[in-house]
Amino acid sequence: MKELMSGFLALALMMPVQRIETERPDRAVVKRVETAMDHLTVIELAEPVVMAAAGSASFKIERQGNKVLIQPLEDGASTNLFIWTASNRFSYELVPAASVETMHFAIDQEVVLRAEVQPNEIEVSDGAPTAEEILRSGNPVRVLGSKSNASRVGIVVTDVFEGKDQLTIRYTVENRTRQPHAMRQPDVFALQSPKSPVSLLALRNTQIDSDLAKSIRANGEHPVPVLDPKTQPELVQSGERKHGLLSLRLGPRDSAPVVLRLLFPSDGPAPISITLVL
Repeated sequence: MKELMSGFLALALMMPVQRIETERPDRAVVKRVETAMDHLTVIELAEPVVMAAAGSASFKIERQGNKVLIQPLEDGASTNLFIWTASNRFSYELVPAASVETMHFAIDQEVVLRAEVQPNEIEVSDGAPTAEEILRSGNPVRVLGSKSNASRVGIVVTDVFEGKDQLTIRYTVENRTRQPHAMRQPDVFALQSPKSPVSLLALRNTQIDSDLAKSIRANGEHPVPVLDPKTQPELVQSGERKHGLLSLRLGPRDSAPVVLRLLFPSDGPAPISITLVL
């Protein structure tokens, strides 16, 4: 009997259990979170949550105080999740768990004194930030609407970094044509007093599609200076994808959303137009 009970105990210890983990706050790390249908996963942060956004409607995301509640709505769904607090941003990858026994039930964030975090922060110089600084300290940009035509050149904004009176945009150019594409810096315009049928506050840090862009009304537009413009275009070969950086002098602005129109030169009859809400 004693040997049998020992065997059951050893078997129980070997069985997977639901996970409750503790993580150290680090905006440079993408945390993998395993979820399960009909179950909640809770991420509890060290300070109140300002905003939480997932890349797919296959998950129900709610925030309450310093907690974010995650529930998958479709079996096998996966996506990314960003959580913002007043002083930081955290990144997660939501994936289906192998079973309920192995899913994350809760992830608790350690409380770290500010003095301990400071050495790991990026100190940005007076000039344009590097790609690494944007990846670690910038704000991710979501893309709203349908994808561009598969046979054309596609341009997607991935991150924005806001400094003092300066904005740096990181974007990706994908050449889906059969010819090389000359990657040139765009002309940039800011819409004056933009009005939209959809709340611009809800669209902040979003690249919107052409249909929604056409619905935005404005009292004209003014050019935005491009800092250190490149004179020589960079070639993007057929089937190739390259990243680009664009630094703008926005000047002082209030808390209202800004709508930018970026016109990238193309080999076609019209430029490639991108509309960005910040």
